[in-house]
Amino acid sequence: MPRPARIVVIAIAVAAAFVAVVLPLFSNSGAPHAEISGALPDAAAAGRPLHVDIAVDNVGDGSIYPVCVSLSGGGATLVSGLFQGLDQVTATGNTVCGGQLTGQETISITLVLRLDQRGSATVQLVPQQGSTVIGPAFRATVTVS
Repeated sequence: MPRPARIVVIAIAVAAAFVAVVLPLFSNSGAPHAEISGALPDAAAAGRPLHVDIAVDNVGDGSIYPVCVSLSGGGATLVSGLFQGLDQVTATGNTVCGGQLTGQETISITLVLRLDQRGSATVQLVPQQGSTVIGPAFRATVTVS
């Protein structure tokens, strides 16, 4: 085999090996999956805004857009969310959406909740991509006075 042909074959082999190793690192495919972490205070005042700092962690390889958090629980209302300290979004139907997560990325969100009923309130936060649930619920119980 002539020398220029060998160089071309070696270059193609090196390029193919590079693509085979590096390309999967940039893959944004796969089912979206996220987890919420954070802490709610043990006690809160009824009718007053409660600011809760959480993190949504994309534990999958795919991109999540839009990143949403929905709230359920008796006596609790989701008012708004502040994504990465930059994007203030008003909640609609106890769900707030904003931002995007690529694979293995984490985003911080400050949620504003309102707890209306005195007693004990169980708050459940669920990570979503749009209206699709993509991870386990984060649950906490707050004493409301």
